[in-house]
Amino acid sequence: MGIKIDRISVKSLGPIQSFSEEFGLLNLIYSKNERGKTFLTEFIIRSLFKNINIKRWKFREGGSGNVLVSGLDGETDENVEPVEFSPSSRKKLEDYWEKDETGLPASMVKLLVSKGGEASIENTEEGIDKSLIKEIFSGISLLDKIDSDNNISKTVRSAQLLNGNIDIKDTGEGRAYRELKAEINQIDRLFEEIESKYTRGILESYKAQQESLKGRLDKLHKAKCHQAYLTSEKIKELSEKLKQIPDEKLNEIATDIALYEGKKNEFMAKNSQLSQLQQNCRHFEWLQKALPAYEKLTSNSIKKPKIIIPFLSGVFAAATVAFILLVMPIGAVISQVRTVIFPIAAVASFLAFLGLIVFYIIRLLNYSKYAGSNEELNKIKKEYKNRVGKELTDVATLSAELDKQRESYDKAKFLKDQLDVLGSEREKYNFSIQQKFASLTGKQIKEEDWHLVLNEKIAENRNLKADKENLQSQLVELKVSEAEYLHHQEDAQGRFSCEEFEEVKTNLDEIGAKISDKEQDISNLKYGVCNETKDDPSIDWEQLFENLKKKRLQKQNDLNVLEAKITAGIIVHDVISELRQEEDFKILQGLQSEVVLKPLKDITRHYNKLSLDGERLIVSDDYRNFYLQELSTGAREQIMLALRIGFSSKLLKKDTLFLILDDAFQHSDWDRRKILIKQLSDIAKTGWQIIYLTMDDHIKELFDEAGKEFKSGQYKCFDLALGN
Repeated sequence: MGIKIDRISVKSLGPIQSFSEEFGLLNLIYSKNERGKTFLTEFIIRSLFKNINIKRWKFREGGSGNVLVSGLDGETDENVEPVEFSPSSRKKLEDYWEKDETGLPASMVKLLVSKGGEASIENTEEGIDKSLIKEIFSGISLLDKIDSDNNISKTVRSAQLLNGNIDIKDTGEGRAYRELKAEINQIDRLFEEIESKYTRGILESYKAQQESLKGRLDKLHKAKCHQAYLTSEKIKELSEKLKQIPDEKLNEIATDIALYEGKKNEFMAKNSQLSQLQQNCRHFEWLQKALPAYEKLTSNSIKKPKIIIPFLSGVFAAATVAFILLVMPIGAVISQVRTVIFPIAAVASFLAFLGLIVFYIIRLLNYSKYAGSNEELNKIKKEYKNRVGKELTDVATLSAELDKQRESYDKAKFLKDQLDVLGSEREKYNFSIQQKFASLTGKQIKEEDWHLVLNEKIAENRNLKADKENLQSQLVELKVSEAEYLHHQEDAQGRFSCEEFEEVKTNLDEIGAKISDKEQDISNLKYGVCNETKDDPSIDWEQLFENLKKKRLQKQNDLNVLEAKITAGIIVHDVISELRQEEDFKILQGLQSEVVLKPLKDITRHYNKLSLDGERLIVSDDYRNFYLQELSTGAREQIMLALRIGFSSKLLKKDTLFLILDDAFQHSDWDRRKILIKQLSDIAKTGWQIIYLTMDDHIKELFDEAGKEFKSGQYKCFDLALGN
């Protein structure tokens, strides 16, 4: 059996004069603005919860009444009396939860109640922070007290143990730790000085070292001179090799190859151009011969007479016959006309007939006379079309084509002369290059291998130069004159090392300084030890040495105690940090649990994942992650409702509770309101008690519609105006 509010009874509560009603599973308290809706919400909070010190909630006193809650003792017997709560009652819901094994947090009021149209669970920019989430899913708070500044300082918490050593800032315990180590190191240095400076025979030891170093230095000098000689010989050898492949000859070959390839490319380009021009003028000679022949034939050609002439002569012959027939008598008037006009027409028709016949016969005789010329002319036209691909219509067409091909013919002839010159120059460069390669390599090189061989010789020349410069640099670094290394041509039986030479010189200088300063060091040492032990300089060395050992032991003990304290703090902090990581993993598991995500998916129909980025809650869809602050007000309201339901369900496991929402959906659009109220309806069907307060008519209509799915008495709608 879940925890439910059975009845709320109030009097003289702001605008509310009297209100006493029993509640079902799904409940709507409706009122217009300033009719007491927020007063009633505050009364319920003051009656049921004691942890209401929430800065954003300003509670107004006044009113009397009580709230009856059932299911607090976990009994399933319906005869068990509900518990009465009021603003003055000392025992609140948290007192029951603290005894309950479920371990519900004291801040449950934030999850179960929204006030004054606020959808946020907490008074933060995003509506919820990690502290509440941590309280819900882990409940670890003792660790924070242990790891606080009162027990482990910030300096120690930021320190590390690296390979057994403490890495700590130079503040607080870190500064004290470094000061103790510095004091101990100072005492140790004094012990080292005493051991090195006060020991007998130290001067003799230094002098023996000095003689040994002088011997080593002399041997290294002879080895350096011999190495300088060998280096100079190698330089001479490289110089001789460079003479065999001089830069001048390589540059000449490279220039000749470039000129040769330029001539070759020019030859190929012009040869290709020549081929095109020859193609363009391939019929030039034929056109040259055809033009005069065509002109001669066209001047003598006569066209064959057209068939229209005999046809017209036939027409006129028929007309003559017709007019003769019409001369016969038909009537008086017609006969007079016929006697005058028709004979004249008959004579004219006959003369036209006779003229056309004579003209046709003359033209036909002339055409027959020149029939051979016409046939030759047709052959020229046919050949022209085969060659040029166009019809030959007149002399101008033939002359224009001849001029066109003559231009290409003249250009081709000029290009051929140029190609002869280029070919000659190319052969000259080819011969010159072959001769120079033969001089350089001692053999003939194929044209396709010119660049390869030339690049090899250039690389060889470059490498020889680099080797020579390197050896010259080495010779300069040895700092040996030519006269000196020529006297040491023989092997010195040892390898020269510049680093060793400089080291021996440095050591020799140092040992000389040590010998000269030894007496002064011994006299100054005693004053330094006395300054550390606070003894009088007249004290003897044995007693002074004992006093220094005692002080060293005291400082070491202080250091050990401080080191143990710092180490313990680091270890405890590291362990707590690991536990916090486990805590973060537990929080992440809780945020990703189905019981928390299901309301988010069902209510938003868009977001499907929750996670933490440091202290901030992230909500995600299939494509992006969002901080709550980035979302619209309506979207945050939906997510806050989903979190209230999901977190409360996670805490109570299979138990059910009540959810009081004071106009939590007022910023949502109308379509989203339907989804949210449908979700509240579904939650109520699972046993959760929903109490929603609103002044919005649309939300009231949606609740009334959702209430139709409930049995009688399970959905209740209260109008505060009617209650007054």
